[in-house]
Amino acid sequence: MLENKIYVFDDMINIEYQEQIKDTLMGDRGFKNRDFPWYYSKDVTSLGDNNQGRPALSHRYVLYDHEEKKASLDSEHHQLFVPLLKSACARMGIKDAKALQGRSFLQFPLNLKDKTVDTPHVDLFFPHMVVLYYVCDSDGDTVLYNQRYTGKERVYNLHKYQDEFTERQCVTPKQGRTVIFDGSIFHTAQQPINNIRCIVNYDLIYDSTKLATSLEEVPETHPETSGNEGT
Repeated sequence: MLENKIYVFDDMINIEYQEQIKDTLMGDRGFKNRDFPWYYSKDVTSLGDNNQGRPALSHRYVLYDHEEKKASLDSEHHQLFVPLLKSACARMGIKDAKALQGRSFLQFPLNLKDKTVDTPHVDLFFPHMVVLYYVCDSDGDTVLYNQRYTGKERVYNLHKYQDEFTERQCVTPKQGRTVIFDGSIFHTAQQPINNIRCIVNYDLIYDSTKLATSLEEVPETHPETSGNEGT
């Protein structure tokens, strides 16, 4: 259904819901009587210690455990995005999607000498669907490449091999804009120069697997923790 496809929608959710998401993540309103917490990440696309050193703030909603090969909820704020995810699945004609991973990233303009894009990456190393939502208008385009992950490609330290990637499509952050694409497509982002960049990033799977967690599942506890690999 999604193999090698990229879709961009500007009308996925209404303006009232857009404002609720933005106000919550920007600290202007609470959600279920809780303020939204952000956590420091050393690098927005980090896959280890050897990275570009481009810090950001992050928040993880759903955690995928690579050793246990299962997902679990990490934050009650996940519930804020269930209507968005359901709308995305409905738009794609998917009835039984589950969340493998969910995060938000908040980036600030950095005084970088290196003007290259962030590290090319895929979020997970098996088939999945990416739902990328832009919380506010910003610079810092998402870059999607022609290259795809097939299981044979190198996945670490890819900032050293950026010249091997060719650009397929760039998407500019706009409040309410949602990008849905095949998770095997390598992607990254430009660093924001003039504005705060804030995104919501979910990785979904839509078969009968037990790897994932239901979109509606409520966590028993709320260990608010950080995440890695932004877009």
